[in-house]
Amino acid sequence: MSDGLQQTDPSLRGKVAIVTGASRGIGAATARAFADAGAAVALAARSEHELTELAAAISVAGGRAIAVPTDVGNADAVRQLVERTVETFGTLDLAFNNAAGGGPPPTPLADVPVDAYDTAIAITLRSVFLSMKFEIPAMLQTGEGGAIVNMSSTAGLEAVGGLAGYVSAKHGVIG
Repeated sequence: MSDGLQQTDPSLRGKVAIVTGASRGIGAATARAFADAGAAVALAARSEHELTELAAAISVAGGRAIAVPTDVGNADAVRQLVERTVETFGTLDLAFNNAAGGGPPPTPLADVPVDAYDTAIAITLRSVFLSMKFEIPAMLQTGEGGAIVNMSSTAGLEAVGGLAGYVSAKHGVIG
């Protein structure tokens, strides 16, 4: 009996994904889920050790993954991430732009160092722009496009005291 809904194959077999902020938490879980669904995954974050461990775990489970230590606030580094992904796997179909952080621990706004605020913006907001800047052309090369998810937070919807850089950046991701 049909429920009137079109059934789709949730498989990502043959697809290639980039996950930023992949070293732990939501990023690592998303990378594992993509790999479990059949996608090859490029893992990006600053922590080389954690990325290497995750790539190994994905490989042991039968998936394909590469660890690409990346400063996502740096345009050249993000360009190299996308280039290495395409060189290794042949294409780019999916991106989960999840990297965040870089700000000080909760601090009253008047006491936040300007460089700490700038770092939070670079890692959490600028990284989304840079990622999409290089991901979109790579996805368009296939003629089929791709899919991009930019991760935000409830902190982008409602102020959180003491986290000026993070809240500003997450609000910027939402737009």
